[in-house]
Amino acid sequence: MKRALFPLPVFLLPQGYTRLRIFEPRYLHMVKGAMKEGHGFVMCHTDKTRECDVSEQGVYVEIVDFSQDKNGQLLIDVYAKHRVLISNAYSDEMNLRHGDCQIVQEPLWTLGGEEELTFHERLADLLRDLFVVNADLNDLYKKKNYANPLWVAARWLELLPLTLKQKTEIQSCRSYVGVANVLAEIFDDQE
Repeated sequence: MKRALFPLPVFLLPQGYTRLRIFEPRYLHMVKGAMKEGHGFVMCHTDKTRECDVSEQGVYVEIVDFSQDKNGQLLIDVYAKHRVLISNAYSDEMNLRHGDCQIVQEPLWTLGGEEELTFHERLADLLRDLFVVNADLNDLYKKKNYANPLWVAARWLELLPLTLKQKTEIQSCRSYVGVANVLAEIFDDQE
């Protein structure tokens, strides 16, 4: 599928939500096109080593809500549906980037047996507590799945104040237990 590409320093994984402030004409055009055509766009990162400076992977997002801020700028809430691989990127006359996007079918991480879920309950409880004290975050997430260890780990990666490089390295773990161990170390260091 060919989609518009929106390079941002925002880390978002499937089933995650984020709010974006849209003010550049090219991205206002992108949002208008997505709404008109009834499809989303791809959020990705900047990568100066690749064509059009866009990363190899991104997330396909759909607009789930919109409003305006106090200055009249467009705010959109997006929901990440799939990870995608990006190829054949190009820029149009507005300097809006587009690319061929192929959905990545594999899950983020493999989930083993019960022994791998040692930290899940703790991570889920901490995340639930964070949502309770942060009304904006709680309102943004229309669907929550605290029972799913992969969902909980993905939300922590999105929310923790780590660098994009650190988040990408943690995401590259092949198994949930690898991600959970890193997250547990982060929380243990805070106590």
